[in-house]
Amino acid sequence: HIKARKAVVSTQSGHYGRGPCKVVNISTSKPGKHGSAKCNFTAIDLFTGDKKEAISPGHANVDVPIVTRLEYTVMDIDDSGFFSLMPNEGQGEMREDIRCPDDGEGEKARTMFNDGKDVMVTILTAIGEDRLVDVKENTKGN
Repeated sequence: HIKARKAVVSTQSGHYGRGPCKVVNISTSKPGKHGSAKCNFTAIDLFTGDKKEAISPGHANVDVPIVTRLEYTVMDIDDSGFFSLMPNEGQGEMREDIRCPDDGEGEKARTMFNDGKDVMVTILTAIGEDRLVDVKENTKGN
């Protein structure tokens, strides 16, 4: 069972695109004379923040991607814009394959790193994509 504000669905490819989304509302219609009940999902794309809608028969299966959220310490941002990220204790391996985006969070990470601050980033990973979703200064003593 999919529940609003809890589940994450990958919308079907087509008119609304495909990507990991967090369900914010579900409405159902009654079965009609010639068909089954329909579920209307309203969701927010986890990577872009765009609102998406999808309609599915009530009996149909819905894809649910595996989503991970990990924090890393920024060790470096190289000349081509890629992070060198050190994971927190026991949370994975060193990452050097994630590009620092040119959006607000990416600029915040660059500015803080260039100012000599100890920068922590949160990376969201789903369906083979990685996205910087949060930047903060590490205030914990090492």
